[in-house]
Amino acid sequence: MIDLHTRVLIPKSVLARRVGDEVIVLDMERGEYFGLPAVGARIWELLPDGKSLADVADVVASEYDVDRAAAERDVLGLVADLSDKGLLVIAPACTAYCAMNPLQSG
Repeated sequence: MIDLHTRVLIPKSVLARRVGDEVIVLDMERGEYFGLPAVGARIWELLPDGKSLADVADVVASEYDVDRAAAERDVLGLVADLSDKGLLVIAPACTAYCAMNPLQSG
């Protein structure tokens, strides 16, 4: 289940590039691509940093001057959609150790 504590991973078969204000996401296994406009592009860029979705929502609320509830809905909705398309996978639950040492988590 995806919630604000969720962290996600980008599969190795998924590539992304910024093109202007958009991020183009390519699923190499399926040969499909998707465009993420401004806010979606920014959410995508924040995901590989190992942030929880709550942390991503905080950044979105701050950078786009929207209320936190709207940012949470946008982040959760986009992540659910991308996960359903196989462009993101839910990261395994993290222990306190790996949360404090994200580069060493597996």
